[in-house]
Amino acid sequence: MLHLTTYFDKNYLSRGLILYDSLKKHNQNFELYILCLDDFTHDFFTKNKDKYQEIKILTLSEIEQDDSALLTAKKNRSKIEYYFTLSPCLPLYLLKKHQLPHICSLDADILFLDDPRKIFDQLNEYSVIVTPHKFSKEIKHLSKYGIYNVSFQIFKNNATGLTCLEDWKKDCLDWCGDEYDEINDRFADQKYLDKWNTKYPHEVLSLNDNCSGLAPWNVNNYLITKKKEHFLSNDENILFYHFHHFKILSKKWATNGFKEYKVHPQSDLDLLYLYYWNLIDSNNEALGITQDQSTRYQSNAIWTTILKEKIVYQKTNSNNIKQVNFGFIPKFIRKLIIKIYA
Repeated sequence: MLHLTTYFDKNYLSRGLILYDSLKKHNQNFELYILCLDDFTHDFFTKNKDKYQEIKILTLSEIEQDDSALLTAKKNRSKIEYYFTLSPCLPLYLLKKHQLPHICSLDADILFLDDPRKIFDQLNEYSVIVTPHKFSKEIKHLSKYGIYNVSFQIFKNNATGLTCLEDWKKDCLDWCGDEYDEINDRFADQKYLDKWNTKYPHEVLSLNDNCSGLAPWNVNNYLITKKKEHFLSNDENILFYHFHHFKILSKKWATNGFKEYKVHPQSDLDLLYLYYWNLIDSNNEALGITQDQSTRYQSNAIWTTILKEKIVYQKTNSNNIKQVNFGFIPKFIRKLIIKIYA
């Protein structure tokens, strides 16, 4: 059985359900522990526990009551920094509390496109599995923020796995800032992972392949194709894609982060995003949520965001998506429009 954990609130509930559905589609033998960050999410899973039997729900208070140091840290950092601090605390809590053989902690905006068992089987030889950024050549300078991305990592419940989590937890409790600390060479919960290969030699597996950990910052390294119902990367079935920075602004517009990460156009990559967008829309409709995490957006804020992003997605219907580049608008005009709208 695979054991996984993630956390999110109402704004990411639709994505969390897509994560669950993608697991269910490709692997029938798993448990997904969800840390509910608000009452809406907790109530939803409580009411639907018979439908989602593989899901086990947790609350922040459960973990905080078990960890006084975490509760103390909550008082001296921002909300996002506190969520970063949870990265080692949640999997460590689950390994100890439930005596699981392993735990995979992952982001809610991940979509499985094949059976992740292929990754978990590597625990026969390794104690820790991590996901490298694999930055495309255009953005290699971002490696200062960390070799690895804290979006998918697995820890075996053995001496190395527990020690690694304990050390990571100590690091994050000490400091988990949301900006790069140049003096001490650290960033959030992420930069600490750089030392793991040296600290735990021969025990850490880095997923340096063509099919796992795909995301905007490395997708230029791969040729994305669609064959029948399968999405491939360099002719291999994609295991999982991380839809970082994908934010739905309205029924028609969404950001994709492609400008920031200098992503090259690929028609089948657009189809992958369309597939995910349609899944979000379907879940939101079923949940009665009108606009994913964009419920707070007004039309002026939408256009402010679009002009800042420059490259965004436009969806005309469930079968059509295209990238729109607003970079042709002179910078001073965009700034003026943003200033008026903001």
